[in-house]
Amino acid sequence: MNNPNFNQAKEIEKKLENYAGPEGITTKELERGLWYVEHRRQLRLILVGFLILVSAVSWVYAIYGVAYYLARGMKEDEILTKQLVQVSSVGHEYVAQIAAKQLSLGPVGVLKSSGQRYDLYVQLKNDNQRWWAEFDYYFLVAGKPTEKTSGYIFPLEDKYLLALAHEFAAAPVAAQLIIENISWHRLDAHKIADWQAYYKSRLAIASRDVKFTPAGGGQKLNQLSFNLVNQTAYNYWEVGLTILLMNGGSLVNVNHYGLSDFMSGQTKPVVINWAGAVGPVSEVKIIPEINIMKDDIYIPYEGGVGQEK
Repeated sequence: MNNPNFNQAKEIEKKLENYAGPEGITTKELERGLWYVEHRRQLRLILVGFLILVSAVSWVYAIYGVAYYLARGMKEDEILTKQLVQVSSVGHEYVAQIAAKQLSLGPVGVLKSSGQRYDLYVQLKNDNQRWWAEFDYYFLVAGKPTEKTSGYIFPLEDKYLLALAHEFAAAPVAAQLIIENISWHRLDAHKIADWQAYYKSRLAIASRDVKFTPAGGGQKLNQLSFNLVNQTAYNYWEVGLTILLMNGGSLVNVNHYGLSDFMSGQTKPVVINWAGAVGPVSEVKIIPEINIMKDDIYIPYEGGVGQEK
């Protein structure tokens, strides 16, 4: 049986807990205010103690910093100042040392091709160890320019630039090479620490069973045949070949050939025919031309996006 007095007391207690005065202050807010008034002195002492602790730590850190500077910092500043003076005194020499050196050009050579057509060539050399270049070039003969071509040259590379089968009324004289829009690129040591190893691993393309048959007798055209072997771990969309025919160390004929989709480990037979009197040939040089600094020259392997298998 319920006790009326007990229920009435519970109801009064509940109303007191939720009581709100004329100014909107509730019983709970009054209790919190009373607790703050009773503990105000303790709270103030805690705040003052915290501020004293923070101030003491700050003073200790400041005193330590001043003492450290007096003991060691002044000497370190003197050493740093001397180093700055030394660097500034050799700054120009250092900049000149790491800057890219100009490319070296040989004389422009002219070789008769066939009829009134002539081949132009020049030897280009890059003496920089960590710089490679991209550029545009053309030959200027009697005020008449050949077609402008894009080229590149790697660090420490020695290569030939060609302009083939250009027609002239007479044998060209005083031909000149013009290089424009040259853009230098420094090798990133983090990506390419050993340039020679990087170069050899990507241009290990061998020519085997090389046979050159000059025009004459029953042979109407010069013919060069060989097997090209991709010994690298890379697939290439395009591979250019600069072909130099030598006789006794002298260049007697030049040509260029391109092939596509050259896969790692693949051997491709190549046969090239071209007109013109070449004469005796004692050596054939076949030089692969691939701009290995470009990412879009590689054919990705199936099953992944990597360039190397």
